[in-house]
Parts: sequence; structure tokens; C-alpha cells
Amino acid sequence: MSHTYRDYFNETVVTIPDKYINVRTGHSEAVEAKVRKELAYHAENNTLQHFLLSALHQYLSAPGEGRPSGEDPVLRELRTIKEMLTRGTRPSGAPSSCSAPALHSSGLIDQKELEDMLEAFGG
Repeated sequence: MSHTYRDYFNETVVTIPDKYINVRTGHSEAVEAKVRKELAYHAENNTLQHFLLSALHQYLSAPGEGRPSGEDPVLRELRTIKEMLTRGTRPSGAPSSCSAPALHSSGLIDQKELEDMLEAFGG
């Protein structure tokens, strides 16, 4: 059975079910009693909006399961695409005619390179 928490001062309403799907793992999990208690506390004190945004910020900035700390999956995929474009379709030992610059020694993509890649793919 779901429960609705209301912060009338900030006009924030959230309905929490008994179970939810964890988007990182894809598994269904029960909402813990301590989470319900925190939601009720913040709803009563008109800080529900701040609690939810703080929780989202912490969740989104925390390193995910199965990936190194600070490794963004989108940037990892873009780096893979860039490496493929740099190599071209030739075997790894053959020289490539692609004029894309090599990766930085750190293996990270800088902001300009990211913008160029997104623009090249219509993003």
C-alpha cells in the first residue's frame, strides 16, 4: 500500500509505494522503514522538497555498482566511440586515415572534444 507525504508550505507531494525498482540494479526492493520515517519527518517540518533533492543529488553523484569511482558511463561510451573513430575500420596494426586526435594520456575527454563529438553525431 502506498503512502502520500505532503509538504503544504512548499507545495510538495510525493507518493511512496511499498516496493520500488532500483534503477541501478533493476531489482525490486522494499522501501525501508527508516526512509518512511525520514519522509514523514520532513513532510511535517516543511522540508520534504529539500530532503528529496538532497537524496537525489547524493544518489546521482555516488559511484555506481560495478564501475570505478568517478567513471561516467556516458563519457566511457563516448571515449569508446572516439577510439573506434580514431582507429577506423582497419585492423589495429594498420595505419588509419582518420584525422581525429589521439586521446589524452589520462584517457579523459575534455569539454571541447565532448562538444565536438556530440555535434558530429547531431546531439
